[in-house]
Amino acid sequence: MNNTNHQEEYQVRPRNVVLYGESGAGKSSLINLIMNGNVARTSPDAVACTTTHAPYDVTIGEQGFRLWDTAGLNEGSEGVVPTATAKKNLTAFLRGLDQADGVHLLIYCVRGARAVGALLTNYKIFSSVIGDSKVPIVIVVTCLEDFRPEMEEWWKRNNRKLSELGMHFSGYACVTTLKDDLTESPDVLQRRAQSYQDVCELILKKCSQTPHKKWGADINDQRSFFDVLMKKINHILRTS
Repeated sequence: MNNTNHQEEYQVRPRNVVLYGESGAGKSSLINLIMNGNVARTSPDAVACTTTHAPYDVTIGEQGFRLWDTAGLNEGSEGVVPTATAKKNLTAFLRGLDQADGVHLLIYCVRGARAVGALLTNYKIFSSVIGDSKVPIVIVVTCLEDFRPEMEEWWKRNNRKLSELGMHFSGYACVTTLKDDLTESPDVLQRRAQSYQDVCELILKKCSQTPHKKWGADINDQRSFFDVLMKKINHILRTS
């Protein structure tokens, strides 16, 4: 392959956006919102419907992204995805992603009805290495279709508490992931359209701040995102 073809391949490689959060947080529904279609399997309750790390390619603003729907680490031994299995899958997934194209954005997906203090453990697992890896982390709050007076009010009410607990984000979006159903009220349809716009703008803005990983670079020359993350995960799971 000549240099020109190599550069063209490099330019079209999608940026990796990893969605994480506890079971039932709405990760799959958020992917369906971004994809503007019913492509990721969803569940109406807290039982996991994602048992592995599934990729979904999407174009936003003429740029390519690969959205990764991940299984949660919080189900325990009786869940669809036991903690040990989820951890093993996550390890293999992150190793491959880090050594190949890199990680460009982490989206922490949470339900709006969830108590803010309960969000800390999953946040720690991923965000504790962001300062070393320079991968931005954002929060997307789901299930806010009935939140009044506007969805963004959730952030206004909880931003300070998140900061006090040590949770800091590069950006946020407050959304509803309800399907685009014409039987819904005009207010819900407007909120869904606004949610799509806000999330897409968030991805575009934050991924533009993270350069592509250079092809052929020696990963030993930089502090590996994967290596640091795995150490943090092992420590947090042992102490939680």
